[in-house]
Amino acid sequence: MLIRKWKFITTISLLVVLMTGNLAYAAEDFFWSDVEPILTCYKSRDGSAAEMGIEVDDKRVSQGIPSCEDAKKNRVLVLLNGKYLNTYAGTGADPFIENGRTMIPLRALADGFGFEVDWDQNDKKITLNKNHKSILMQVGKSEMLVDGEKVNLEDVVPMVKNGVTFLPVRQLAEILDVEVEWDNTTRIAKFTEKS
Repeated sequence: MLIRKWKFITTISLLVVLMTGNLAYAAEDFFWSDVEPILTCYKSRDGSAAEMGIEVDDKRVSQGIPSCEDAKKNRVLVLLNGKYLNTYAGTGADPFIENGRTMIPLRALADGFGFEVDWDQNDKKITLNKNHKSILMQVGKSEMLVDGEKVNLEDVVPMVKNGVTFLPVRQLAEILDVEVEWDNTTRIAKFTEKS
């Protein structure tokens, strides 16, 4: 019993240390790289696929982590001008598909496309500026202003998920005259700025 309590206290202490570290670096939840992000799957000692979890009072507790196969089927890779978007595990900043549209974090989009960003927390309004082009969007709204002209977003709207603001990237790329490709087999959304 004493050993279980010691393991529990050690585990909780480690989680607190890890969470504190994540809070300190929460602003850095992505980076762009030449290296394609890969999933790391857990294998048991005999080499077979296994599920990670914890035990509490001799009972296995599920962590709600998708299987490696599910993660591979559902992941979305973003490739911008030859650089892959890499996100840190547990930040909630992984790109995803919503109603057939690729959603990526606002900060990754701004960094990748070179936008200056203004965020109005009260109204949840996003202003993106680049090369004398201004795009005004609002979380939850399908209408945006591009250089003062109304444009409707197709199928999805800017949203907040896991504390991260996500934007539909395809229409924004097209507004900036960026070439857009989607490979359904590899699930790669590829964006190439024209020279």
